[in-house]
Amino acid sequence: MNIQKLFRNKVIREAYLAWFAIALFYFYVYVLRVSPGVLEKEIRAAYKATAEEFATLGSLYLLGYSLLQIPLGVIADRIGVKKMSMYSITICIIGSLLFGLTQHFWVAQFARLLIGIGSASAFMCSLKYIADHFPPGSRGFLMGMTLALGTVGALTSAKSLELLENYVEWHDLMALSAGIGAMVFVLVATFVRSAHLDPIANLNRKTMPEILLSLKEIIMSKNIMIYAIVAIGLYTPLSAIADLWGPAFMEQKFGLANDAAAVSNMWMYIGLTAGCMIMPWIAEKLNKINQAIVFCGFMVLLLFCIIVYMPAVDKITLELLLFTLGFFCGAEMMCFTGALSFSKSLNSGEVIGVVNTLNMLGGAVVQQLIGTSLDAQWDGVYKEGIRHYSTEQFINALSVLTVVIILCCLISLLLLRVRLKYSR
Repeated sequence: MNIQKLFRNKVIREAYLAWFAIALFYFYVYVLRVSPGVLEKEIRAAYKATAEEFATLGSLYLLGYSLLQIPLGVIADRIGVKKMSMYSITICIIGSLLFGLTQHFWVAQFARLLIGIGSASAFMCSLKYIADHFPPGSRGFLMGMTLALGTVGALTSAKSLELLENYVEWHDLMALSAGIGAMVFVLVATFVRSAHLDPIANLNRKTMPEILLSLKEIIMSKNIMIYAIVAIGLYTPLSAIADLWGPAFMEQKFGLANDAAAVSNMWMYIGLTAGCMIMPWIAEKLNKINQAIVFCGFMVLLLFCIIVYMPAVDKITLELLLFTLGFFCGAEMMCFTGALSFSKSLNSGEVIGVVNTLNMLGGAVVQQLIGTSLDAQWDGVYKEGIRHYSTEQFINALSVLTVVIILCCLISLLLLRVRLKYSR
């Protein structure tokens, strides 16, 4: 679609502006999501937290995020994406303020759970809006663009936090992030139509027994569940490395300084930004979505094993590997495209909820297992007031993720027999 047509056609223009406003909510979610990983040392030092305790800040976020995917998918189908987004942004703002203002670790944990709950509908609302308002063939690219905005949020927030932490306390930085949420709230309120004013929106008025039956059909759908499981293998490297343990692992194995490790870690997000736009676009054009998912899954496995198990490389080579790993992780978007091809307009939110529940829950479990494994191997060494873990201990802990990726790659081979189906 050319730019002239976009600006002349009011319906198309409004649809893209609404999608962009909701996608900015996902941008905000990523700002909140990666902040503990960037400020890892400051947070662990402030609360004297062990690796397992620190991991709860990531896993509780993902737990709240993942467990509410299905309920929020049902609610989004029922009340529309505008109300769902506005309620959720409000919860994120409250959680951000609480996390930034508290001096107690248990309150910080609760705040992260609250932020996870508020963040849970961001990606879903964007994907639901795309599925309901845009035709097959353009969905994969827009879904990729949504994820790209999220990764831009991760990149910009990481660099900004690194610069600002020299001048502002990390508590204040977290509290100030609530201001970003307020701006996103205004944009969603301005550009997204209420469901009763949107002629395209098709709200689900089914009774609870009918909704439960619909969810059962989705969960029993072999094709949808294959996409959901495969998405875990494509997402968990981002969750475990880019979101939480990457900087600490790179400092130890590759001998990087703290700020250099954080910058190198961000190359995974840069790769993801490119991959989640390019891979779905090419795969949809060639009508080879399933084949592309399988290929990307095995590439993720190969690159992850090189980074974790092969001898340490120089910084430039590491960043190239991380960029490429992130690029192929972008195939996660094609799993949503494939699963949504088996959805209907009335239950697209439910399908997204089911897929994202498994996706994010897998990330939460892996994050926590890595932290637990590190603490189980800890030999009593402290560095700069926090527990220190050796390269070997990191490699052993990250092997949990290797097993997950291998299993998902094997399951992805079943996609070679699946034909995408678009039913409305």
